[in-house]
This record gives sequence, C-alpha cells and structure tokens, in this order.
Amino acid sequence: MNVTYKRSIATTLIFGTLFIFLIVFFAIIGPDDFLSAKWYLAVTSAVVFIALMGFALMLLLTNKKDNIVDERDNLIQKQASSIGLTLSLIYVFALSFALFMFYRDEGTINVSWAWFIAYSTFAFGYFSTSMAHVYLFYKGN
Repeated sequence: MNVTYKRSIATTLIFGTLFIFLIVFFAIIGPDDFLSAKWYLAVTSAVVFIALMGFALMLLLTNKKDNIVDERDNLIQKQASSIGLTLSLIYVFALSFALFMFYRDEGTINVSWAWFIAYSTFAFGYFSTSMAHVYLFYKGN
C-alpha cells in the first residue's frame, strides 16, 4: 500500500463525511431557514474548516520526499481524475435540473441553494475522485 493510496483513503473519508454532513444538515434545516440564523452558517463553516484542516494535516503527515511514483500510479491518477470530474459534472447537472423542476412555477430559488451547490460540489469532487482512485488501485491489485 503506497502513500498515494493511503492519501486517497483518508481523502475519501474526510470529504465523504463532509459531503454527507452538508446534505443532512441542509436537509434538516431547509433552504428557507438556512440563512435565517447566522449560527447555521457558522456551524457549517466550522465543519468545512475542520475538514480542510484535517486534509492539510493528512497531506503534511504523509509528505515524504522519497515517494516512488511509477507509470501505473500516474495512469490511475489520470483515470480517477477523469471519473471524478465526470461524476461532479453529473452531480451539478442533476441537482441544478432538479432545482429547476421543483422551483419552475415559482420562478426563483432561494440563494442558500447556491451555497449548498458550491460547497457540496467541492466535497463531492474530492470524494468521488479519491473514491475512484481507491477503487482503481484496489482493482489493479
């Protein structure tokens, strides 16, 4: 198990947890009430900050100068990045289309959806790319 694989597992856990938290927290509060209390935004901002600090700490702790990266690792990284990008595009399209269909008669959506789309896409992008990396690495062994 090389360092890149370990990093991918940690990234999957960190951003998968963040993604699930954002979905559950936003679903419980709802888009209309999300901006009504500033502490909702403070809580989610703190969780995002903790996730990013955990990610940065993981990168620092796994930063070794003697990492050996071969052609297989590069190929897996390219494939995982392609899969992650494609899944992220599908996620944004599906969510945007669902919002369009749900709010079509009203003509507008709550601005808190823009916040949710931005942060959940960020978390989902990292999650899906690292999950694809873990899968491709595991499949190759």
